[in-house]
Amino acid sequence: MSDKKSNNPKGKGTAKTPRKKSASGKVTKPLRPASAAKSGQTSSKSERKGSGNRKAKLFDRLKKNDTEGAYTSVKNQKSKRGFLGKASGASSRGGFDQDKNRFRTIWAIALIILGLLIARAYYLQVANAPFYQDKGDELITSTRTQKSYRGMITDRNNLPLAVSAPLATVSFSPHDYAREYYELKRIILTNPDSPQLIARMQKRLDGMDLTKLAAAANISVSKLEKVTAIDDSIDVTDEAAVKTVLPSGPGSHYLPLLNKVTPEIAQSVSSLDFPGVYEKSFFQRYYPQPQPNSQLLGFMGQNANDPDGGYEGRAGIERQYEKELAGEDGQVLVLKDAKQNSLKEIKQIEPEIPGKDVALTIDSRLQYLLYKELEKAGRLQKARWSTGMIVDVQTGEVLALSTWPSFNSNNLNEMTGENQRNRAVLDVFEPGSVMKPFTVAAALDSGKYTPTSLIDTNPGSIRVRGYTIRDHNNLGMINLATLLQKSSNVASTKIALSLPADAITNMQRQFGFGEKTTLQFPGEGKGMVVTPKEKETARRATVSYGYGLQVTVAQIAQAYSALAAGGVMHPLTLIKDDKTQPSKRIMEHEQAMSIVQMLESVTEQGGTAKAAAIDGYRVAGKTGTSRRINPDGGYYSDQYRNVFAGIAPASNPRLVGVMLIEDPRGQIYAGLTVAPVFHNVMKEALRLYNVPLDKPLKTEN
Repeated sequence: MSDKKSNNPKGKGTAKTPRKKSASGKVTKPLRPASAAKSGQTSSKSERKGSGNRKAKLFDRLKKNDTEGAYTSVKNQKSKRGFLGKASGASSRGGFDQDKNRFRTIWAIALIILGLLIARAYYLQVANAPFYQDKGDELITSTRTQKSYRGMITDRNNLPLAVSAPLATVSFSPHDYAREYYELKRIILTNPDSPQLIARMQKRLDGMDLTKLAAAANISVSKLEKVTAIDDSIDVTDEAAVKTVLPSGPGSHYLPLLNKVTPEIAQSVSSLDFPGVYEKSFFQRYYPQPQPNSQLLGFMGQNANDPDGGYEGRAGIERQYEKELAGEDGQVLVLKDAKQNSLKEIKQIEPEIPGKDVALTIDSRLQYLLYKELEKAGRLQKARWSTGMIVDVQTGEVLALSTWPSFNSNNLNEMTGENQRNRAVLDVFEPGSVMKPFTVAAALDSGKYTPTSLIDTNPGSIRVRGYTIRDHNNLGMINLATLLQKSSNVASTKIALSLPADAITNMQRQFGFGEKTTLQFPGEGKGMVVTPKEKETARRATVSYGYGLQVTVAQIAQAYSALAAGGVMHPLTLIKDDKTQPSKRIMEHEQAMSIVQMLESVTEQGGTAKAAAIDGYRVAGKTGTSRRINPDGGYYSDQYRNVFAGIAPASNPRLVGVMLIEDPRGQIYAGLTVAPVFHNVMKEALRLYNVPLDKPLKTEN
């Protein structure tokens, strides 16, 4: 039986050619499967040769693919490298060198990032640490000013004239109260699974009972309920809804509960630890003896440069010694919460330096007495104002200095531009005849005159440059003592015209006129002394009896104290134990005391100031009645100024007093208006200081 070829054109029964498993690696060129040999076919010689050729081609193709990497492993694959070692061949996986470069690249990037982080940390924590620390501190801390205690002003006996009393103001913020109320309600509502938290919040909520606050602050509950306007119907979890019902407008952040009360009273409210209640402590200046001392001590006013609204001295001693009295405020670092409330003090940044006390030479007893007598005379005479001053002859200390009308320095609403002036130091005026003792001093100093020299005043007047200068009556031939006793303008004029043109004004300057006193009081008047020329005979004459120059009461007191001290000028002072300038002699002792002796006759029978005499004491003094200047020119014919300067006791001077009444309407002569004021004040002053009598007491028949 001949072999039959199995021809199956449809491929039925054809033997399947087994396929080899692919090698590891990506196949880039798929292999073509070899043609399946027909089963049962007899191969010819040519067919065997073709089969060998196909095998050779297949072998070459496999070798080529192996060379190109079709079936090679990652380890043996060699390919061209691109950027960062990325293979450009068929495989996406690199070799050992490629992995090594990738490893280095990743570490380099990591090191760069680490370096940047270290540099940033160094910048934040080392290089710029103070800046960020300060920024952090601003969020949780604040600096609070610790007000220093202002020093006291006392009199010479350490009795307080000005003290700083600690006070407090307690206020209520309805807005802060309502915000806290709604916040507590929200916490309770949104934390149902935290019973302990709810209990704490409910306890705080119960403590916000407005009834307790109303009782402590003595304010109606209805008023507090109205300003807080609590609405329990809103959804407290809705922030926008809560904002709409929070109190707003005037009074929503500040409602005063207690204003300027003692710390003990304020404590009754602030100790409640009530939400929205704030306490502000400060010092209130208080003046125990206001009216007699108001112009001398001055007052306090708000400092526009102080962000905390502090106060500073604005007049008088308060201003003059502001630096000593004020001290220096301290700074305290405090921890604050999210609502900017102070929790506790952390540390003292700058220590508080309390102000120093300032002790005056003023005797508060004399000060009160002087003011009362000035007020009494001023009201009695219906005067514009009155002022006075008492000085210790031996030291130059000012024992009393006051002006009427005054104001209550504890209530500045009473203060006006007129009643706040310390007129004894600030106001300048033409003094009149109180300047005649210094005309006599110039006469004695010239050597042309002695205490017994006679001057012809007939016929009671003298004509100078078209002006007639008169005395009250014709005094005839008089000596220097009578000149002072009768206050002769004619005799003063003749002395002035007989001396060099500058003799009178030089003596006036020698006694301190024309210059500020050593008090250096704020706004103190300097006055004016103009030296007349040789041909200005009218000016030379008027200067001799107190016209044509301007002085202050303080200057008159200083000059009379120098006379009483035997020609020694003791600089005036208002500060106890203050020896800023040494004393100096300006006149011979004998000449000065002879003038004081002459001035005794003024308060004796026949003098112009008998009302100034004090029983048991020899009193020296001089009156001055001058016309007030008319701003439109010349002098008023019906307006006067009355001055009296006195020394007691005359035998051994201890005190000098100068009193002035401006424009009296009851009497026009100083001997009837201000001389009684001197008498009443000096009598008590001599008694208070236990000054020995130097004259027998009068006995009643």
